[in-house]
Amino acid sequence: MRRIHMFEKIEKFVSCACVSIMAVLVFSNVIARFLFKHSLAVSDEMSTYLFVLMSFMGTAIAARRRAHLGLSIITDHVSPHTRLIIQLVMYGISVLFCLLIVFFGVQMVISQYRLGQETANMQWPEWIYGAFVPIGAAFAAIAFFQTMLVMCKEYKEQEGEK
Repeated sequence: MRRIHMFEKIEKFVSCACVSIMAVLVFSNVIARFLFKHSLAVSDEMSTYLFVLMSFMGTAIAARRRAHLGLSIITDHVSPHTRLIIQLVMYGISVLFCLLIVFFGVQMVISQYRLGQETANMQWPEWIYGAFVPIGAAFAAIAFFQTMLVMCKEYKEQEGEK
C-alpha cells in the first residue's frame, strides 16, 4: 500500500510542478510578446514538453481515481462480478497500451540520442524531453495495474461480507 501512495504522491507533485512551471512560462511569454513583440522560444518548447508529461501523470491520477470516461450503459445492467470482469479487461487493455507506449517511447529516445537530435529553438538534446513519453506511460501503466489489484481486493472483501 505504501508503494501506491508513493507513486500517487510523485504523480501529483509532477503534475503540480508542470502546471506551475507552464503557468509561469506562458505568462512570461504573454508579457514578452506585449513588451518586445516577440515570443520566448524557451516558453513554447518547454510548455509543450511539460504538457506531454503532465498529460501522462494526469492519466495515472485519473486511473487511480477510476475517473476515466467510460460508457456505463452496459456495466449498469450486469452483476457486480461481470462488472468487475469488464472493468479488469478495460484496465488490462490500458496497461498493455501504456506498455506499448513505453516500449516504443524507449526506442524513440534511443534513436534521438544516437542521432544527436536537438530541440528546434533551444538546441537542447531532444532525448531529454522524449524521455517524458516512456516515463509518463510507465507511471500510467503502474497506476492502471495497481488499480486493477485494488478492484480485485475490494470485490473479494465485498463478497466476504455477504
